[in-house]
Amino acid sequence: MTQRTDQLNSLLQQTLNEIFIREIEFPRDSLATITRVEVTPDLSWCTVWLSILPISKQGSTLKKVSSQQKKMQHLLNKTLHIRKVPKLKFEIDDTELKSRIIERELEKI
Repeated sequence: MTQRTDQLNSLLQQTLNEIFIREIEFPRDSLATITRVEVTPDLSWCTVWLSILPISKQGSTLKKVSSQQKKMQHLLNKTLHIRKVPKLKFEIDDTELKSRIIERELEKI
């Protein structure tokens, strides 16, 4: 990645975190955090990786976040002063789940 995309990733993550805190209502008894943000090299798309707990609520929480994508995009466009604000796409970051599986397998040895 270039320095520009790294800076934009950091800026987008920080701004989206603020939007999450102020504007988005999550389903009861669930927690969603932005683990990382990746912008495509042409700066047209931004993948936002979410860690959602508990795992059983991932589907409903992701659906809720995705349903408010236009609102978040609008707030992002309004907040950031850059020529082209990337379009948002949300994905579940399952790194924690994979690490738990690996830990369990290692405990068996």
